[in-house]
Amino acid sequence: MTTTTASSRLVPLVRKGSRPSAVLLPGAGGGLGYYLKLAGFLGKTRNVYGIRASGLVAGEGTENRVPDMVDSVVQVLDNAGVEPDLVLGWSMGGVIGWETSRRLAERGVEPSLVMLDTSPFSFAAGDGFADWLLDKIGGMLGPRPDEEAAARVKRVLEGQLTALSDNKVEREYAGRVLYFACAEPEDVREQNLAAWRQLAPDFSAHQVDVDHYSIAKPENFPALREPLAAFLTT
Repeated sequence: MTTTTASSRLVPLVRKGSRPSAVLLPGAGGGLGYYLKLAGFLGKTRNVYGIRASGLVAGEGTENRVPDMVDSVVQVLDNAGVEPDLVLGWSMGGVIGWETSRRLAERGVEPSLVMLDTSPFSFAAGDGFADWLLDKIGGMLGPRPDEEAAARVKRVLEGQLTALSDNKVEREYAGRVLYFACAEPEDVREQNLAAWRQLAPDFSAHQVDVDHYSIAKPENFPALREPLAAFLTT
């Protein structure tokens, strides 16, 4: 497992006194910038924290196994004394959120879980996929990304892809789960939904008519707002 400074990975996004906590876990690239609008919404009723991926800061190592990623997320939460009542993750962040929620439930803390178009299945990326994906999410680095920062994001991506190639979600989570599914491709959407329903006895789903790489973008947050608000108040 990679050693890193846990406090540097916990990013307070909204914090106002003593309130329930929400934790946001990133997808591809490991950054949190696309969650800011969502954090503002959740911050009306909760303190909101993000946990960025290890490896985005100079001197940090990357992680390439899902269990190691979960271990380090739990360590970050423990060090900060945060016990979330809500965990949310996009794409791979949903996988880490699922396993983190299961780990917390073993301690008697059972957070509600929100996943944005997350697959429970392993994924084997082809040659060049990390470069393609880096270009796809390149906007998170700004208009003129620093070469070293871009290289670190690519290494984080490569670690994430390695982790996904060796992981399949197989264990049930008994807590409340809300799943946002992208419309296309239809066969992938239905396979993911069927698998999650088997694994989550308290499962609800909502379809969003955007692609996988757009669902977490701030401009698409309106499509998430109403189902998310209903989930959080029931």
